[in-house]
Amino acid sequence: MEKFLNRLEKKFGRFAIRDLINYFIIIYIASTVLGLFSPYFYYRFLALDWSLVFKGQVWRILTFICEPHSMQGILNIIFFIFTISIYYLLGHSLENAWGAFRFNLFFFSGIFLTILASLIYYFATGGIFATGIGYLYQSMFFAFAVLFPEMQFMIYGILPVKVKYLALIDAVLLIANMISYIRAGFYVGVIAIVVAMLNFLIFWRMYRKSHGMTIKQVKRRKDFQRKTAPQMSPRQARHICAICGRTSETNPELEFRYCTKCAGNYEYCQDHLFTHEHKQ
Repeated sequence: MEKFLNRLEKKFGRFAIRDLINYFIIIYIASTVLGLFSPYFYYRFLALDWSLVFKGQVWRILTFICEPHSMQGILNIIFFIFTISIYYLLGHSLENAWGAFRFNLFFFSGIFLTILASLIYYFATGGIFATGIGYLYQSMFFAFAVLFPEMQFMIYGILPVKVKYLALIDAVLLIANMISYIRAGFYVGVIAIVVAMLNFLIFWRMYRKSHGMTIKQVKRRKDFQRKTAPQMSPRQARHICAICGRTSETNPELEFRYCTKCAGNYEYCQDHLFTHEHKQ
């Protein structure tokens, strides 16, 4: 699979949209503002209703992504602002870690799977898939947790919690939502969750096969290299972090990326890619 992705990236990588998440955030903000003035506009004209698509309203295949955020009450407004900032962080972090092409592939494949699932749901039940891609955004958080499990978020600005624990809590809440949806007969919600998580699992599996190792494997590999490998000059290493000096040879479990915002060819490990000060 890794070789297949490499071939795809080599052939189509030039078509990748840089900073893709920025455009979807703009769409999310615009649709939410529109929803303030016309709360039912999305469901009347933009939601994915295949009965209307087959009557000529083909734009719904794309415009269903414009589901607005509810802005009723001050808490929803605060949560909306918080959501925008989280989407921005997750989108850019994944793009920097995977590269623009693979993040594009992850995001658009999630949209495609949602469209496909909605079509199957329509032919099976005749129902309307009146939901957007909120769970696709949520799946980005799980992908982020896989890549940066030890990163900490400050809850309420004072309580540091590692991303991997937040992801576990989020997973439990998703399962609880699915159970409540099944009991209420809201199968569209269940399908939306399953499709988004399926897209995440596909990429998680590819990530594990191409880059990941278990904790025990990482420890054994590091211990073996520390005891048997000859000392290597940082100049001989293929990848070197400009902050901590760790290399792809001494720490093969780490991901290394160049920062596009730094003036010059500065490369950083995954722990410092998003926390360093940009060099100008």
